[in-house]
Amino acid sequence: MIRVCIYDGANLSRGGVELIATPLAENSSIWIDIQAEPKESEQVIFDQFGCHELTIQDARRLRHPPKTEHFDDQSFVLLRGLGAVSEGLAFETLQIACFIGGNFLITRHDEPCGTIDTWWNDRGLETSLAGGPFGLFASLSNSLGLEYLEFLLDFEPELSNYEDALLTSPNDNLLRELIACKTWLRKLKRLHSYHDRVFSQLLIHLDKKQRHASNIVHAVTDAYDKFDRLNSLSALYYDLAGDLIDGHISLTSHKLNETMRILTVVTAVFVPLGFLAGLYGMNFDNIPELHNPNGYFILVGVMATIASGLVILFKRNKWL
Repeated sequence: MIRVCIYDGANLSRGGVELIATPLAENSSIWIDIQAEPKESEQVIFDQFGCHELTIQDARRLRHPPKTEHFDDQSFVLLRGLGAVSEGLAFETLQIACFIGGNFLITRHDEPCGTIDTWWNDRGLETSLAGGPFGLFASLSNSLGLEYLEFLLDFEPELSNYEDALLTSPNDNLLRELIACKTWLRKLKRLHSYHDRVFSQLLIHLDKKQRHASNIVHAVTDAYDKFDRLNSLSALYYDLAGDLIDGHISLTSHKLNETMRILTVVTAVFVPLGFLAGLYGMNFDNIPELHNPNGYFILVGVMATIASGLVILFKRNKWL
């Protein structure tokens, strides 16, 4: 699917490929959105707008980290938008390639993108296109960043629930969920570190080439701030999840140590008792106490005294 939108400074026109053949008036801006098109169809558009071959290859790769490249007449920015979201923090990403020229913006993606669809029908599209292709790109980037931000902030209460559950009822399922969350947070952290670097480089480029266009610089700076915050939040939540996992392991180890201490105390109490029982359980006729009429009661008393003394000793040393 190829959608085309043209803003000539006064009117906004939406349509298909037929609008590309329309001669553009001076100061006009065109947005071309390409979704899951055959290579031959999109190549015609790329050739018409002079897109660099290497950037086209990067845009078509199934998995490529976010990046930016700049040429004399255009810039190329590769972003990853938020795709399908599953239970917890499980998510998928959508690769979005942006070719930004003097009067055109080409976005390419292989799957439907909610952010682009929203902007396509948004009433503010005309205002964004009035700021030029970079203005529209900044608006799209801001929306992508907001999606990630809402996604992360929605997870924050869940992280608090994990923390409460760790203190009340730690179990293996909780540990399993925390490890899964940490895995997804690691992916978010890595992804947004790429985005952070992309927008940082983009601001350096704009400061050199379009310093006079302060509105564009401010819009891109706003997008950079969002992804910078996302990078910080992802790192923070990643560290928190790691601390919760370490806390769970520490609590489990502490409980195991408590159990082992009790078993050790029980063993220490019964070792001398077992020794006495084994000693007087031997079948020798010459054991002096064997024929004593009160031998059984004496031995039981000695064993009870030893057991009681050991229990008192362990309690005094706070081992019990």
